[in-house]
Amino acid sequence: MSAVNKLANNLILKRDLSPEGREINYKGRIRQVMHVISANMTKLVLLNLIMVLACAPMIVLFGYYMRAHQSDIIAGLNFSSGIGVGFGVSDDSLAAIERIYDFRLKLFGFSLLPCSLLAGLFASGLYYCCRNLLWGANVKIFKHFFRGIKAHWYKFMLSFAWLGVLATGFACSLIMLLKETALYGHANAGWWVLVIVIGLIALLSALYMMIGNGMYVCYKYKMKEYIVNTASLVLLMIVPTILITVFLSGVMALSFINMVAIFILVFMALIGFSALAMFNLAFSQYVCDNMIGYMYEEELKVKQKEQEKLAKQKNQAKKKQMKANSGNPYKKKKK
Repeated sequence: MSAVNKLANNLILKRDLSPEGREINYKGRIRQVMHVISANMTKLVLLNLIMVLACAPMIVLFGYYMRAHQSDIIAGLNFSSGIGVGFGVSDDSLAAIERIYDFRLKLFGFSLLPCSLLAGLFASGLYYCCRNLLWGANVKIFKHFFRGIKAHWYKFMLSFAWLGVLATGFACSLIMLLKETALYGHANAGWWVLVIVIGLIALLSALYMMIGNGMYVCYKYKMKEYIVNTASLVLLMIVPTILITVFLSGVMALSFINMVAIFILVFMALIGFSALAMFNLAFSQYVCDNMIGYMYEEELKVKQKEQEKLAKQKNQAKKKQMKANSGNPYKKKKK
Protein backbone atom coordinates (compact mmCIF):
# COMPACT_ATOMS: atom_id res chain seq x y z
CA MET A 1 0.00 0.00 0.00
CA SER A 2 1.42 3.40 -1.00
CA ALA A 3 1.90 6.29 1.42
CA VAL A 4 -0.94 8.20 -0.27
CA ASN A 5 -3.36 5.31 0.25
CA LYS A 6 -2.28 4.97 3.88
CA LEU A 7 -2.95 8.67 4.49
CA ALA A 8 -6.30 8.46 2.72
CA ASN A 9 -7.27 5.44 4.85
CA ASN A 10 -6.54 7.49 7.99
CA LEU A 11 -9.30 9.95 7.11
CA ILE A 12 -12.45 9.78 9.21
CA LEU A 13 -15.25 10.12 6.66
CA LYS A 14 -18.36 12.06 7.50
CA ARG A 15 -20.74 14.39 5.69
CA ASP A 16 -20.13 18.07 6.31
CA LEU A 17 -22.70 20.43 7.83
CA SER A 18 -23.65 22.14 4.57
CA PRO A 19 -27.23 22.16 3.21
CA GLU A 20 -28.41 19.14 1.23
CA GLY A 21 -27.58 19.26 -2.44
CA ARG A 22 -24.49 21.47 -2.24
CA GLU A 23 -22.14 20.88 -5.17
CA ILE A 24 -18.86 19.55 -3.78
CA ASN A 25 -17.11 19.51 -7.16
CA TYR A 26 -17.59 23.25 -7.54
CA LYS A 27 -15.06 24.84 -9.87
CA GLY A 28 -13.89 28.43 -9.55
CA ARG A 29 -13.51 28.82 -5.78
CA ILE A 30 -11.79 32.21 -6.10
CA ARG A 31 -14.62 33.47 -8.29
CA GLN A 32 -17.09 32.16 -5.72
CA VAL A 33 -15.35 34.02 -2.87
CA MET A 34 -15.20 37.27 -4.85
CA HIS A 35 -18.90 36.99 -5.62
CA VAL A 36 -19.78 36.35 -1.96
CA ILE A 37 -17.63 39.28 -0.81
CA SER A 38 -19.16 41.70 -3.31
CA ALA A 39 -22.69 40.55 -2.45
CA ASN A 40 -22.18 40.78 1.32
CA MET A 41 -19.79 43.71 1.66
CA THR A 42 -21.69 45.42 4.49
CA LYS A 43 -21.88 42.27 6.60
CA LEU A 44 -18.21 41.45 6.06
CA VAL A 45 -17.13 44.98 6.98
CA LEU A 46 -19.15 44.72 10.20
CA LEU A 47 -17.57 41.34 10.97
CA ASN A 48 -14.17 42.85 10.29
CA LEU A 49 -14.80 45.67 12.76
CA ILE A 50 -15.59 43.07 15.42
CA MET A 51 -12.26 41.37 14.69
CA VAL A 52 -10.49 44.73 14.90
CA LEU A 53 -11.91 45.03 18.42
CA ALA A 54 -10.42 41.63 19.23
CA CYS A 55 -7.02 42.85 18.00
CA ALA A 56 -7.32 46.22 19.77
CA PRO A 57 -5.25 45.15 22.83
CA MET A 58 -2.42 43.99 20.56
CA ILE A 59 -2.61 47.19 18.51
CA VAL A 60 -2.48 49.36 21.64
CA LEU A 61 0.32 47.36 23.26
CA PHE A 62 2.65 47.12 20.27
CA GLY A 63 1.56 50.14 18.28
CA TYR A 64 1.45 52.72 21.05
CA TYR A 65 2.53 51.52 24.51
CA MET A 66 5.79 49.89 23.38
CA ARG A 67 6.95 52.98 21.50
CA ALA A 68 5.94 55.35 24.27
CA HIS A 69 7.62 53.32 27.00
CA GLN A 70 10.81 52.93 24.98
CA SER A 71 10.96 56.73 24.73
CA ASP A 72 10.62 56.93 28.51
CA ILE A 73 13.43 54.38 28.95
CA ILE A 74 15.97 56.40 26.98
CA ALA A 75 14.85 59.74 28.41
CA GLY A 76 17.63 61.27 30.54
CA LEU A 77 20.33 58.91 29.26
CA ASN A 78 23.45 60.25 27.64
CA PHE A 79 24.52 58.97 24.22
CA SER A 80 27.61 61.12 23.80
CA SER A 81 31.14 59.89 24.53
CA GLY A 82 32.34 63.37 25.43
CA ILE A 83 33.13 66.73 23.85
CA GLY A 84 36.84 67.39 23.66
CA VAL A 85 39.52 66.92 26.30
CA GLY A 86 38.37 67.33 29.87
CA PHE A 87 34.68 67.16 29.04
CA GLY A 88 34.24 63.40 28.96
CA VAL A 89 30.91 61.98 30.09
CA SER A 90 29.57 58.45 30.37
CA ASP A 91 27.98 56.81 27.31
CA ASP A 92 24.71 55.07 28.17
CA SER A 93 24.13 53.47 24.74
CA LEU A 94 24.71 49.88 25.93
CA ALA A 95 22.56 50.44 29.01
CA ALA A 96 19.75 51.82 26.84
CA ILE A 97 19.97 48.86 24.46
CA GLU A 98 19.83 46.40 27.35
CA ARG A 99 16.86 48.14 28.98
CA ILE A 100 14.91 48.34 25.71
CA TYR A 101 15.43 44.67 24.88
CA ASP A 102 14.57 43.64 28.45
CA PHE A 103 11.34 45.65 28.20
CA ARG A 104 10.46 44.06 24.86
CA LEU A 105 11.19 40.63 26.29
CA LYS A 106 8.68 41.16 29.11
CA LEU A 107 6.08 42.76 26.86
CA PHE A 108 6.14 40.00 24.22
CA GLY A 109 6.53 37.27 26.82
CA PHE A 110 3.43 38.24 28.81
CA SER A 111 1.10 39.65 26.15
CA LEU A 112 1.24 37.51 23.01
CA LEU A 113 -0.53 34.45 24.45
CA PRO A 114 -3.51 36.36 25.98
CA CYS A 115 -3.89 38.38 22.76
CA SER A 116 -3.85 35.17 20.72
CA LEU A 117 -6.53 33.59 22.92
CA LEU A 118 -8.79 36.62 22.48
CA ALA A 119 -8.25 36.56 18.71
CA GLY A 120 -9.05 32.82 18.64
CA LEU A 121 -12.29 33.37 20.55
CA PHE A 122 -13.50 35.99 18.07
CA ALA A 123 -12.21 33.98 15.09
CA SER A 124 -14.64 31.16 15.92
CA GLY A 125 -17.56 33.55 15.37
CA LEU A 126 -15.98 35.08 12.26
CA TYR A 127 -15.39 31.72 10.56
CA TYR A 128 -18.89 30.51 11.42
CA CYS A 129 -20.48 33.58 9.80
CA CYS A 130 -18.19 33.42 6.77
CA ARG A 131 -19.00 29.74 6.33
CA ASN A 132 -22.72 30.48 6.23
CA LEU A 133 -22.19 33.29 3.73
CA LEU A 134 -20.12 30.95 1.54
CA TRP A 135 -22.95 28.40 1.66
CA GLY A 136 -25.52 31.03 0.69
CA ALA A 137 -27.31 31.08 4.06
CA ASN A 138 -28.98 34.18 5.46
CA VAL A 139 -26.66 35.53 8.17
CA LYS A 140 -27.67 37.78 11.04
CA ILE A 141 -24.28 39.07 12.13
CA PHE A 142 -24.52 39.33 15.91
CA LYS A 143 -26.82 36.33 16.37
CA HIS A 144 -24.70 34.00 14.24
CA PHE A 145 -21.41 35.44 15.48
CA PHE A 146 -22.17 34.49 19.08
CA ARG A 147 -23.70 31.20 17.95
CA GLY A 148 -20.39 30.42 16.26
CA ILE A 149 -18.48 31.26 19.44
CA LYS A 150 -20.75 29.01 21.47
CA ALA A 151 -20.31 26.08 19.07
CA HIS A 152 -16.63 26.36 18.14
CA TRP A 153 -14.79 28.48 20.72
CA TYR A 154 -12.69 25.68 22.22
CA LYS A 155 -11.35 24.48 18.84
CA PHE A 156 -10.11 27.89 17.78
CA MET A 157 -8.80 28.81 21.23
CA LEU A 158 -6.75 25.61 21.36
CA SER A 159 -5.23 26.34 17.94
CA PHE A 160 -4.62 30.01 18.67
CA ALA A 161 -3.17 29.16 22.09
CA TRP A 162 -0.64 26.94 20.33
CA LEU A 163 0.15 29.76 17.90
CA GLY A 164 0.46 32.15 20.84
CA VAL A 165 2.99 29.87 22.53
CA LEU A 166 4.98 29.59 19.31
CA ALA A 167 4.83 33.35 18.71
CA THR A 168 5.99 34.00 22.28
CA GLY A 169 8.87 31.55 22.00
CA PHE A 170 9.93 32.89 18.59
CA ALA A 171 9.72 36.56 19.64
CA CYS A 172 11.60 36.03 22.93
CA SER A 173 14.32 33.95 21.25
CA LEU A 174 14.75 36.56 18.53
CA ILE A 175 14.90 39.37 21.09
CA MET A 176 17.62 37.56 23.05
CA LEU A 177 19.53 36.91 19.83
CA LEU A 178 19.36 40.59 18.83
CA LYS A 179 20.20 41.74 22.36
CA GLU A 180 23.35 39.65 22.66
CA THR A 181 24.43 40.61 19.14
CA ALA A 182 23.97 44.31 19.92
CA LEU A 183 25.79 44.11 23.28
CA TYR A 184 28.57 41.64 22.57
CA GLY A 185 28.81 41.49 18.79
CA HIS A 186 27.68 37.85 18.67
CA ALA A 187 24.91 35.69 20.11
CA ASN A 188 24.81 32.27 21.70
CA ALA A 189 24.31 29.56 19.06
CA GLY A 190 21.43 28.17 21.09
CA TRP A 191 19.30 31.23 20.28
CA TRP A 192 19.90 30.70 16.55
CA VAL A 193 18.86 27.07 16.83
CA LEU A 194 15.76 27.97 18.85
CA VAL A 195 14.67 30.65 16.38
CA ILE A 196 15.05 28.26 13.42
CA VAL A 197 13.31 25.33 15.14
CA ILE A 198 10.37 27.44 16.35
CA GLY A 199 10.12 29.06 12.92
CA LEU A 200 9.82 25.64 11.24
CA ILE A 201 7.21 24.49 13.77
CA ALA A 202 5.30 27.73 13.18
CA LEU A 203 5.33 27.08 9.42
CA LEU A 204 3.94 23.56 9.93
CA SER A 205 1.30 24.99 12.28
CA ALA A 206 0.32 27.56 9.65
CA LEU A 207 -0.13 24.73 7.13
CA TYR A 208 -2.32 22.91 9.64
CA MET A 209 -4.53 25.95 10.26
CA MET A 210 -4.90 26.61 6.53
CA ILE A 211 -7.08 23.49 6.40
CA GLY A 212 -8.01 23.00 10.06
CA ASN A 213 -9.76 26.36 10.57
CA GLY A 214 -12.26 25.60 7.83
CA MET A 215 -12.77 22.02 8.96
CA TYR A 216 -13.60 23.21 12.48
CA VAL A 217 -16.77 24.95 11.31
CA CYS A 218 -17.67 22.71 8.33
CA TYR A 219 -17.53 19.30 10.04
CA LYS A 220 -18.52 17.87 13.37
CA TYR A 221 -15.67 15.74 14.72
CA LYS A 222 -13.94 15.12 18.00
CA MET A 223 -10.79 17.18 18.51
CA LYS A 224 -8.56 14.13 17.94
CA GLU A 225 -10.36 13.44 14.66
CA TYR A 226 -9.88 17.05 13.54
CA ILE A 227 -6.14 16.72 14.14
CA VAL A 228 -5.84 13.36 12.35
CA ASN A 229 -7.88 14.49 9.36
CA THR A 230 -6.14 17.85 9.02
CA ALA A 231 -2.64 16.39 9.34
CA SER A 232 -3.46 13.74 6.72
CA LEU A 233 -4.95 16.30 4.32
CA VAL A 234 -1.97 18.63 4.69
CA LEU A 235 0.36 15.81 3.69
CA LEU A 236 -1.91 14.71 0.84
CA MET A 237 -2.21 18.29 -0.48
CA ILE A 238 1.20 19.55 0.64
CA VAL A 239 2.14 21.49 -2.51
CA PRO A 240 -1.03 23.64 -2.90
CA THR A 241 -1.20 24.14 0.88
CA ILE A 242 2.36 25.48 0.98
CA LEU A 243 1.74 27.73 -2.03
CA ILE A 244 -1.43 29.25 -0.55
CA THR A 245 0.18 29.69 2.88
CA VAL A 246 3.29 31.36 1.43
CA PHE A 247 1.16 33.62 -0.75
CA LEU A 248 -1.04 34.82 2.14
CA SER A 249 2.01 35.18 4.40
CA GLY A 250 3.73 37.19 1.67
CA VAL A 251 0.79 39.55 1.45
CA MET A 252 0.94 40.11 5.22
CA ALA A 253 4.73 40.53 5.07
CA LEU A 254 4.24 43.55 2.80
CA SER A 255 3.08 45.43 5.91
CA PHE A 256 6.76 45.72 6.92
CA ILE A 257 7.42 47.90 3.85
CA ASN A 258 6.81 51.51 4.81
CA MET A 259 5.13 52.57 1.57
CA VAL A 260 2.85 49.52 1.47
CA ALA A 261 2.19 49.24 5.21
CA ILE A 262 -0.46 51.99 5.19
CA PHE A 263 -2.47 50.30 2.44
CA ILE A 264 -2.22 46.91 4.18
CA LEU A 265 -3.34 48.40 7.51
CA VAL A 266 -6.30 50.19 5.87
CA PHE A 267 -7.28 46.99 4.06
CA MET A 268 -7.08 44.94 7.28
CA ALA A 269 -9.09 47.56 9.17
CA LEU A 270 -11.86 47.62 6.56
CA ILE A 271 -12.28 44.04 5.39
CA GLY A 272 -8.93 42.23 5.66
CA PHE A 273 -9.79 39.74 8.42
CA SER A 274 -13.09 38.79 6.78
CA ALA A 275 -11.49 38.41 3.34
CA LEU A 276 -8.68 36.22 4.68
CA ALA A 277 -11.23 34.04 6.50
CA MET A 278 -13.29 33.68 3.30
CA PHE A 279 -10.29 32.64 1.19
CA ASN A 280 -9.08 30.32 3.96
CA LEU A 281 -12.52 28.69 4.14
CA ALA A 282 -12.72 28.33 0.36
CA PHE A 283 -9.36 26.56 0.20
CA SER A 284 -10.13 24.34 3.19
CA GLN A 285 -13.51 23.44 1.73
CA TYR A 286 -11.91 22.71 -1.65
CA VAL A 287 -9.49 20.24 -0.03
CA CYS A 288 -12.14 18.61 2.15
CA ASP A 289 -14.66 18.35 -0.69
CA ASN A 290 -12.17 16.66 -3.00
CA MET A 291 -10.95 14.24 -0.35
CA ILE A 292 -13.37 13.67 2.53
CA GLY A 293 -16.51 14.60 0.57
CA TYR A 294 -15.58 12.53 -2.49
CA MET A 295 -14.53 9.46 -0.48
CA TYR A 296 -17.66 9.73 1.70
CA GLU A 297 -19.93 9.75 -1.36
CA GLU A 298 -18.04 6.83 -2.90
CA GLU A 299 -18.39 4.91 0.36
CA LEU A 300 -22.15 5.60 0.33
CA LYS A 301 -22.38 4.31 -3.25
CA VAL A 302 -20.56 1.11 -2.27
CA LYS A 303 -22.85 0.60 0.74
CA GLN A 304 -25.91 1.29 -1.39
CA LYS A 305 -24.79 -1.29 -3.97
CA GLU A 306 -24.16 -3.82 -1.21
CA GLN A 307 -27.63 -3.17 0.23
CA GLU A 308 -29.20 -3.52 -3.23
CA LYS A 309 -27.26 -6.74 -3.82
CA LEU A 310 -28.33 -8.09 -0.41
CA ALA A 311 -31.95 -7.13 -1.07
CA LYS A 312 -31.78 -8.81 -4.48
CA GLN A 313 -30.37 -11.98 -2.94
CA LYS A 314 -33.13 -12.01 -0.32
CA ASN A 315 -35.73 -11.46 -3.02
CA GLN A 316 -34.31 -14.34 -5.09
CA ALA A 317 -34.20 -16.59 -2.05
CA LYS A 318 -37.82 -15.72 -1.30
CA LYS A 319 -38.85 -16.54 -4.87
CA LYS A 320 -37.04 -19.89 -4.72
CA GLN A 321 -38.76 -20.70 -1.47
CA MET A 322 -42.16 -19.83 -2.94
CA LYS A 323 -41.39 -21.96 -6.02
CA ALA A 324 -40.35 -24.89 -3.84
CA ASN A 325 -43.54 -24.58 -1.81
CA SER A 326 -45.68 -24.48 -4.98
CA GLY A 327 -44.04 -27.76 -6.14
CA ASN A 328 -45.61 -29.70 -3.22
CA PRO A 329 -49.30 -30.47 -4.10
CA TYR A 330 -51.79 -29.84 -1.35
CA LYS A 331 -53.72 -32.97 -0.60
CA LYS A 332 -57.04 -32.77 1.11
CA LYS A 333 -57.79 -35.31 3.76
CA LYS A 334 -60.49 -37.85 2.90
CA LYS A 335 -63.62 -37.86 4.98
